[in-house]
Amino acid sequence: MATLYIRNFPDDLYESIKVLAREDGMTIGAKVIGLITEAVERIERKRKSLEAMARIEARYSEYRPSIDGKDSTDLLREDR
Repeated sequence: MATLYIRNFPDDLYESIKVLAREDGMTIGAKVIGLITEAVERIERKRKSLEAMARIEARYSEYRPSIDGKDSTDLLREDR
């Protein structure tokens, strides 16, 4: 497992993490790993959502309404 050293870590942030770790019965290292894991997972979910939206928008932009301007519901009714 890798070791991570962080220089100039803000004291107030360290104290906040220390309090959170104590409240959860965890070590500071375990709490930091948990917080970073949650943040990375959230970023990855957001990235995947944005990619999916881009694919949907690309498909939608390919959609062209019928030349005569009829709604698809009207066209279905005509076919029946």
